[in-house]
Amino acid sequence: MHAYRLVRRPAQDGPARLDDPVQRQVVAHTTGPLLVIGGPGTGKTETLIEAVAARVAEGTDPERILVLTFGRRDASALRDRIEARIVGVTGRVVREPLVRSFSAYAFGLLRRAAAERGEPAPRLLTGPEQDLIIRELLEAAVDDSAPDPYGWPEELRPALRTRAFASQLRDLMQRAAERGIGPDELARLGRRLGRADWVAAARFLREYIAVLALRDATGRGSLAYDNAELVRAAARMLTDDPALLEAERRRLRYVYVDELADTDPAQIDLLSLIAGGGKPLVAFADPDSSTYAFRGADPTIVGEFPGRFRTAAGAPARTVTLGTSYRCGAALLAATRRVARRLRGPAAHRALRPRPDAPPGVVEVRVFRTVTSEAAYVANALREAHLLDGVPWSRMAVVVRSTARQLPPLQRALHAVGVPTVVHAEDLPLHQQPAVAPLLLLLRCAVEPRRLDEEAAVALLHSPLGGADPLAERRLRQGLRALALASGDRRPSGELLVEALRDPSVLADVERGWAAPAKAVARLLATAREAAAAPGATVEDVLWAVWRDSGLADRWLGAIGRARADGAETAHWRALAADRDLDAVMALFDTAARFVDRLPGARTEVFLDHVLGQEVPSDTRAPVGDRGEAVRLLTAHAAKGLEWDLVVVAGGGRGGGADWARRGACWG
Repeated sequence: MHAYRLVRRPAQDGPARLDDPVQRQVVAHTTGPLLVIGGPGTGKTETLIEAVAARVAEGTDPERILVLTFGRRDASALRDRIEARIVGVTGRVVREPLVRSFSAYAFGLLRRAAAERGEPAPRLLTGPEQDLIIRELLEAAVDDSAPDPYGWPEELRPALRTRAFASQLRDLMQRAAERGIGPDELARLGRRLGRADWVAAARFLREYIAVLALRDATGRGSLAYDNAELVRAAARMLTDDPALLEAERRRLRYVYVDELADTDPAQIDLLSLIAGGGKPLVAFADPDSSTYAFRGADPTIVGEFPGRFRTAAGAPARTVTLGTSYRCGAALLAATRRVARRLRGPAAHRALRPRPDAPPGVVEVRVFRTVTSEAAYVANALREAHLLDGVPWSRMAVVVRSTARQLPPLQRALHAVGVPTVVHAEDLPLHQQPAVAPLLLLLRCAVEPRRLDEEAAVALLHSPLGGADPLAERRLRQGLRALALASGDRRPSGELLVEALRDPSVLADVERGWAAPAKAVARLLATAREAAAAPGATVEDVLWAVWRDSGLADRWLGAIGRARADGAETAHWRALAADRDLDAVMALFDTAARFVDRLPGARTEVFLDHVLGQEVPSDTRAPVGDRGEAVRLLTAHAAKGLEWDLVVVAGGGRGGGADWARRGACWG
């Protein structure tokens, strides 16, 4: 029997950087609005943390201090750092600071108001739930037996059944909600600009809202909001109830906003209600580092802040600029200034100076003919920095434009020379995780048999589910081909391979060693089909059935146990891979559980469409193992706000990477 004790990881509080008089001025600010602008590494977040700790040290109740940031993960990390700093300043444990994302804060307002009225709590409308409703409504538009109720333009009609069209339509509706644009206003804009697609989308939006209202009235009895509607609904509630608004303004004594450049118009409207009119409000921003424009963020909000948030006397909010970089030396700053010349907008905050004792740093630019040669150079450079200069693996990072496209050659090169790497679950979309992709492919082929073609069959055989290597695959093909030719069947080996996975009885005469991978995949396909066909089965049930039958849990846990027992380097690498894979599968089950909670009757196909349609990493509450010392591989988007001693930007001269412009392919 094993006993485990769960211990909360202590928050890591960074050193205070308050030798800067501008930072000290911001920390001491307690009256009216203030905009703090600073480039990367100027200590914006540290200054915010010090300011909150100072208010608590002065006797302010932490629950009267509201700190707003963009996402749940960012809010969680910031909350831990603020809590650690408060304990360090006051020497005592106090109540948890109010650190929230805008969506979480808005949801809390709506839930508290519903409880006071004795109504059911509101609920968050998830992406798959929205996609399900949208695609059901779009089916009416492609029904040839009835006229199109929305009037979609003829050039868009071939796309109406696709997942991409539904996703882009949901994106359009969310951006409209963030800007307070309803169906009538969207239709008016479409007619004025000659956009027939916007007029059709306005008709669709009107019916979508009506369907949601009907579901709320006849279903659970609680109102459902998506992330975009959530903030707008909270602002509307406060506007319609002056007494509630006044009570909320009295409750909040100080408000701080991190990453102002990543906010959208709806969030600014809510902020102006709770913190406008001269209340103590401090917002931190770097106009050049807005990374959520594809989700509606508008960096021009930074420039509009002083005029939007005025003092009690009516004067524009004061703006201060943090001009000292605590992250980069003179050489690095000179290089970033050369790059920043191409950026638009105000440039005063880009004129950073290094701290006096900062080493200059080194900037190198290398050009390579091939991806392979680039990856080999990166691997050797990291290994040399670790062995000769003593840089810890965890103090190095490789930043790429696209994890999906650039990771494989980099990981192969790094592992070949013994460089440990880690790709966090939050840095890679779930369906691209190496351990998750085969499970999703297996489920897709089980519930949609036509998806099982030669390419899918080979991928499953070579995955951990089959465990075949190229030699085993070739022998299997030869065995199937020999049996087919003996009976006069001249079909190619690819077709025979697919048939063997659908009907494993044909594998009986193939040598046992070469047939084992195909038999394992065929058995798992049958398990998935049987679980999915059971009455009331959910995707969670199907996943559990496949997971239990695959034996992967015992295999990966065994790899971890063997590494602890013998300490061999090979076993260590296998244990790291197993640990990473278990984290990814945990995230998959967490996503499936939340999907089933929200859509208990939805089919497995809907879940697969939801997960496979993710283009950015999804948020997850699943626990993640500690990787220890390893070089982190991540995108520039995920690297925002982080720092290392050595950073490699790989593939900087190529035109790859995420292309968010295509989201506007239909809607402009």
